[in-house]
Amino acid sequence: MRLGEGKKFTEKDWKRRLAYSLLGEPHLPGWIRLQHVLRSLRGLPLNGHPVRFLDAGCSRGDLLTYLAEQRPNWKFVGLELEGDRIEMAETIRQRADLQNVSYLRANICRLPFENEFDVAVCSDVMEHIADDHAAFTDLTRALKPGGYLVITSPSVPQPRHLATVAWRERRIGFHPSEYGHVRDGYSTEGLRKIFEETGTEPVEIRYTYGPFGTLCFDLFFTIGDSKPNPLAYVTLYPLLKTLAHLDLHGTPHHGAAVLGIAQKPNEKRGAN
Repeated sequence: MRLGEGKKFTEKDWKRRLAYSLLGEPHLPGWIRLQHVLRSLRGLPLNGHPVRFLDAGCSRGDLLTYLAEQRPNWKFVGLELEGDRIEMAETIRQRADLQNVSYLRANICRLPFENEFDVAVCSDVMEHIADDHAAFTDLTRALKPGGYLVITSPSVPQPRHLATVAWRERRIGFHPSEYGHVRDGYSTEGLRKIFEETGTEPVEIRYTYGPFGTLCFDLFFTIGDSKPNPLAYVTLYPLLKTLAHLDLHGTPHHGAAVLGIAQKPNEKRGAN
């Protein structure tokens, strides 16, 4: 099953259900973000061993549905605070007959885990969490010694966006505060600092959504974002998908998002 395709099992609108069936994830900015996460996961030295994997803020389980089919010997746990998303994720899990995935409704700042996971991912969640130190600390505690934490977030400062983005915001009466963000995001140094303050050692911190990905996002938002005009979407899809693929190559000097990988030390610092 392609990334995002599982959402066809819970979608009521036939046009969107068809898009999930034919394209996988039709929300191309979201597709870019998860592709960067997958790229990072492929680079981790997991040595072919079975992995316990946590997705904190899993929404409808797109990442876990995809990975669970690819890695049947891994065990996956998805956490989400919103109950309706947990219900949809569980429906998708059942329809896809995935036995190596479970979902739990939990607060990321009060995780019921300690030393359990080889990898934890938290993708575009921290900008919604007021006490981000508590969330980073709990995710670190949930990792096994030597485990990896993968974080994505909007970057600060943001690059320049197309004027059409501001035009559409005015047209529909939208304000960025409606995303529910409590902070604009993280700089690379800010993300490095919070990794270190909460007990992990930074491995890699890089920008994503460089010029190609940012242009893809801006055009996608302009034509309607999660509810695009169907004709505009079909017309622009080849260009948008090309821009999305181009964003996955190379590492930009700056971008609209930041991705960080950190590792929990195998031993406590200062131990003999």
